[in-house]
Amino acid sequence: MVGGLVRASHLGRYFHDRMLLSKAEADLASEPDGLFVSREALKEKRVRLVDGCGDSPVRLEGTPDMVLEVISEGSVRKDTDVLRELYWKAGILEYWLVDPGEDPATFEILRHEARGYVSVRRQRGWVKSTVFGKSFRLTQEADEDGHPGYRLAVR
Repeated sequence: MVGGLVRASHLGRYFHDRMLLSKAEADLASEPDGLFVSREALKEKRVRLVDGCGDSPVRLEGTPDMVLEVISEGSVRKDTDVLRELYWKAGILEYWLVDPGEDPATFEILRHEARGYVSVRRQRGWVKSTVFGKSFRLTQEADEDGHPGYRLAVR
C-alpha cells in the first residue's frame, strides 16, 4: 500500500525488507521491514543509495524519512526499545510500528521530537502521518480459513 502511494504520487522511493540501512553517526545498521526516502532527501543528499550488482541498490546510507518495523515474538525488545532509540538518533522523522501479535493487531506512528519519539494520537481510528500528509488505519479480519488478514487504508 505504501509503495503504491509513493509510486503513484512520485514522492520518492519505498523499499521493503532486505534493504540495509546504515548511519555511522548514530551507530545504526539495520534491515527495516520497510523504509521511505523522499525525493527531497535524495536531492539534498541526506541519503545515499549504494548499488550492488547492476543498478539495484543494496544499502541506504543516511536518514530516510520513515521506517517500518513489524514486531515478531523474537523482536519485541529490539523493535520497541533498541531500534526506537537508534532510529531517533539517526533523525528519522517517523517510525511506524505494527504488532500483529496483538488481537487485534496494533499500528502506531511515532513522530521524531526533541527528546525522543512520541506516538501520534489516533483520531477515530486513523493516525496522521506528517511525512505523507495523509492518515492511515490498519484493520484486521479473518479470511475464509480463519487466518488473519490485514489492510492498510489511507485517506
